Amino acid sequence: MPVQPTDIAIFLVSFAACAYCIVLSRRLKALQNTRDGLGATIMALSKSVSAVSSATNETRQQTGELATRLTTLMKEAEESYQRLEELKSTLAKSEDRLARQIGAARSEMDGMLNDVMERSAERIMEMERLIRQLESAPARAYSRANNTDFLFEEDDLKTAKRT
Repeated sequence: MPVQPTDIAIFLVSFAACAYCIVLSRRLKALQNTRDGLGATIMALSKSVSAVSSATNETRQQTGELATRLTTLMKEAEESYQRLEELKSTLAKSEDRLARQIGAARSEMDGMLNDVMERSAERIMEMERLIRQLESAPARAYSRANNTDFLFEEDDLKTAKRT
């Protein structure tokens, strides 16, 4: 059997395919190697995905707790706001009431002061009249005494003669 060119071509192609299979086999073994190859990378990625998943679960749990706490704080803040509004309203009402009371007290005090001033003015006028009367009393007494001398002059003369 003679060797034909197609046989040589088939042999060469078969040899090249065999060499290529050997190279692919080595590369596949390298990829499957758990130390340096793709297997190691896949294992590292699996561990990373697991860690990220765990961190995500923890974050979700913490977020849930924080959301619950935030909701509680928001309710407390709303209650505090309501109490502050009530206190503000009460304070405004108290301020209005006090302003009215102060106004009423001021009006009453003004009335009392006016009354006291009127009474004081009356008393001062009465005192001035009494002072004038007291100041004029000696002069009147003196003039009465002088007027009475004429009336009782005869009695005085009799009394003076007896002594």
